[in-house]
Amino acid sequence: MDVLTGMSIFAAVVENNSLAGAARHMNLSPSVVSKQLSALEDRLGVRLLNRTTRRVSLTEVGSAYYDRCKRILADVDEAEAAVTTAHSSPRGLLKITAPSTFAHRHVAPHLPGFLDRFPEVQVQLLVADRLVDLVEEGVDLAIRIAQLKDSSLIARKLAPNHRKLVASPTYLEKWGVPAKPEDLSDHALITLQPGSPINDWHFRVDGEEKIVRARGTIATNHGDSILALALSGAGLTMLAAHVAGEYVQDGRLVSVLDDLVSEDVPIYAVYPSNRHLSPKVRAFVDYLVEMYGPRPYWLDRTATRGRDAAE
Repeated sequence: MDVLTGMSIFAAVVENNSLAGAARHMNLSPSVVSKQLSALEDRLGVRLLNRTTRRVSLTEVGSAYYDRCKRILADVDEAEAAVTTAHSSPRGLLKITAPSTFAHRHVAPHLPGFLDRFPEVQVQLLVADRLVDLVEEGVDLAIRIAQLKDSSLIARKLAPNHRKLVASPTYLEKWGVPAKPEDLSDHALITLQPGSPINDWHFRVDGEEKIVRARGTIATNHGDSILALALSGAGLTMLAAHVAGEYVQDGRLVSVLDDLVSEDVPIYAVYPSNRHLSPKVRAFVDYLVEMYGPRPYWLDRTATRGRDAAE
């Protein structure tokens, strides 16, 4: 039997929860799907699926085999795409998702330049602070700011993204500049709502990690509100550099304890491993890498802003 065909059919059965669903998805008859699946199990000498009249479920060995199959099939798709799409022009609908604060500041402003360069592409930008299921919602690409753990996604780093401990000059003039993390207990702090892991502020002191669990004098559920509070002099807060950078550059915020803050959560473009990198996705990822550069403009006021460079 064709092993790759067997793997593809097996994966389709798992993802459609039935042989009939896999048959419809692959435009095959149920009998062909059943025969191919049985042949694969016979070849391997194991049962991959438990079958009932209504549904199928993975055996333990089947679950491990499915994970391997997905990686192998993704590699095959990627290899074919590298050959068949190398000279194709980006075109068609590109669906993107990004968290709201980053989307407004550093994705939406770059879309006109991208569309000028690739006029056959149309873009839908889904702004969402929830974790979007890319396959379920038919999204081509997500921008995520996190330490990625989901091995089912393929990721490309777009930019570094450390966090800064900041306050307004007026606040620091009134209450003083903290010299060490322990001093934060004497300051007004602005945080996300209680329970958020983002409220664990990480420092490295004398080579050892120290975590301060920040309790906000004011707590809110959105980064832009935290930024507004910091600018108004309400207290110290930890903000991503892509949010705070321009305000630190122009002096409206001051960063403190720079040598001790140990917060780095990179910005990634991610897409499902079961999809090859189509020309439109590849073009958009390359475009963002070009716009942000090795040292993004939100960290360096002397850097040319990507949206200006695109004009």
